[in-house]
Amino acid sequence: MVTTPDQRRFFRDNGYIVLPEMFSRHEVGVVMNDMKCLDTEHLIVDAAGRNKDGMAVEDGETPRLQFGLHKTDSCFAPLCSHPRLAGVMQELMGVPLYIYHSKLAFKAPFVGSVQYWHQDFGYWRRNHSKPTMGSCLLMLDEHTEDNACMQVLAGSHQGGVVGHRYRPRESTGEKQLAIPAGEMPNHFRRYHRVKFVGSPGTVAAWHSNIMHASSHNISENPRRALIVAFNSLDNSDERTVEDTPFTAHGVKAVDLSADDCLL
Repeated sequence: MVTTPDQRRFFRDNGYIVLPEMFSRHEVGVVMNDMKCLDTEHLIVDAAGRNKDGMAVEDGETPRLQFGLHKTDSCFAPLCSHPRLAGVMQELMGVPLYIYHSKLAFKAPFVGSVQYWHQDFGYWRRNHSKPTMGSCLLMLDEHTEDNACMQVLAGSHQGGVVGHRYRPRESTGEKQLAIPAGEMPNHFRRYHRVKFVGSPGTVAAWHSNIMHASSHNISENPRRALIVAFNSLDNSDERTVEDTPFTAHGVKAVDLSADDCLL
């Protein structure tokens, strides 16, 4: 076991957990030194200012999200199935999981854009009947309020999925779901807001129904993170779920990599 009974209980009650120093700074450094293998710059050029083939951009030259990292020939691939990440998520959820998608979130200095308040299952319920899904985030930089750390409303997963509306990004062709702003004051009164601040190597996990968001990064510091989404094995149908950079059907639980794979 990687997690404790108290940690699993906390996750069940609050819908999230933050686990400091799950990875050493040396391990994070090894992964960051392998970023060149992701071919990000080429994918940005190929996208020509729009979102294309799993590359989401802020503008013509700044990356926002890069999907499919668990399928690359880089250190990010074994990291996605690492015991201290995928293993943690399986223990917290308490069911066999497979990798639904993986992505690198860049939140570049000065241009990293807003992620509106939403629930991940707001997107995923179109293809999946149950919210037995969740995500893990590994901090690759220092995450602070200043550089737009992720925020959640603790316990909001217990209320189920609420209504969302599309807020399109005309510049990139992306349709982003958001909980209507007029409803957020009620949620803020009901739930306690928690900010995911921490040092490189910190892992944060959250349930697919928890409300979360992040603000615009107006600082000079990047706020990069590896994010891996997971789905339970009994929550997918190959007849309706396509294998894309954002979705996947799975019939086998994730094979955990060796604990020392990054070294």
